[in-house]
Amino acid sequence: MAGELLQLARAASRAALAVEGVAALGTGRFAEAATYEGGEKVTGVVVKDGEVEVHVILSYPLPKPVPQIAGEVAERVSSDTGGRRATVVVEDLEVER
Repeated sequence: MAGELLQLARAASRAALAVEGVAALGTGRFAEAATYEGGEKVTGVVVKDGEVEVHVILSYPLPKPVPQIAGEVAERVSSDTGGRRATVVVEDLEVER
């Protein structure tokens, strides 16, 4: 289905950003983390066969431990992308001032 990858990437993006402690989506450290389709892209989410990889930047001070935040991101992303396996990459912390 045309646009399916972007729809999944957008759903994963919304799900990740809805988790307490997530400040933003990351762009990838050594290669751009993004999903491309039809001349468009969603940065911070890589959709693969049966899997979604989400790159996040967390807010500091943290509202809860990093593994707990990452677990919540994975659960929400998996739920919102039809049960796909979700891998969460914590790229950085953003200090709130």
